[in-house]
Amino acid sequence: MRSQNTYRPRPSRRRFSTLLVALALSGVCAPAAHAAEPWPAKPITLIVPFPPGGTTDVTGRILARALTTQLGQTVIVENRAGASGNIGSAVVARAKPDGYTLLMSGVGTHAANAALYDAMPYDPIKDFTHISSITSSPNVIAVNPEFPATTLAELVSLLRKSPDKFNYASPGAGSSGNLAFELLKQRADLKVQHIPYKGASQAVTDVIGGQVPILVMVADTLEPHVRAGKLRVLASTGAQRSLLFPDLPTVAESGYPDFDAVSWTGLSAPAGLPDAIRDRLSEATRAALTDPDVIKPLKATGNDVTLRSPQDFTAFIASEVQKWAAVAKTAGLKMD
Repeated sequence: MRSQNTYRPRPSRRRFSTLLVALALSGVCAPAAHAAEPWPAKPITLIVPFPPGGTTDVTGRILARALTTQLGQTVIVENRAGASGNIGSAVVARAKPDGYTLLMSGVGTHAANAALYDAMPYDPIKDFTHISSITSSPNVIAVNPEFPATTLAELVSLLRKSPDKFNYASPGAGSSGNLAFELLKQRADLKVQHIPYKGASQAVTDVIGGQVPILVMVADTLEPHVRAGKLRVLASTGAQRSLLFPDLPTVAESGYPDFDAVSWTGLSAPAGLPDAIRDRLSEATRAALTDPDVIKPLKATGNDVTLRSPQDFTAFIASEVQKWAAVAKTAGLKMD
């Protein structure tokens, strides 16, 4: 009976060696080529965790245009609003740390919310690589023109004489305006009730209409109403005077040293971002925000440019978390 085995010629030693070399090269070269891929090689998404039209959104769009020029790739703004910025921020915290998903971080999402919410969907420090602070804008304390206070000192005196008689409005619970006035209440020992609104528009309308006498919010929102004589400003809450109201004294200048409560924005990415990409983003941001054509529209909205290194920005956020946690705890502020 004939054997069923089929004869298969063995490859020559030279051919076998050639195959081994080819396989080895393919295994080495493919990852090397992948690792050498330049960044950025495709468009970048910049998530703004608030609706279009607000201060963070406007700042984000100015930054996106500037980074597009600096990086040579389109930076696309995507609004992911909800839960005081927590929803959009959580999206970035869970994103792949490859430099293609960035976040407009801020005082709410990366400082105040950690104190206000019992359950946060991310850690503002551990879940992010922080690139740089971008802008800083003070809140402004304003009153209805019929209200009998023309300075912060007069307001404080009036509120002390009539505890719990007056209310103040802000764009919402946990907003930078709410936190700023709660800090003032603690420093000046005041008893004033907070009326939180769902946004700036209705709060401004009600203070102008006399339903609420006092209002605290970012300066750019109030400027046209102040110019029209519909609101009177008493003080700004930053360490430096407001760009929009340079003649207006700060709270610190009005008797409360070291008082500083501002609305700030920054650029952040998911934790684990490679150092090379972090440094490239830091360099591009610095170049963008030292360009007069970028600085001008930011300052037009009352924002100071506040560049920080990744290390300094991370340390700043940690200090802000501690600061507003103490204020929120003393005031008993909580969000559902």
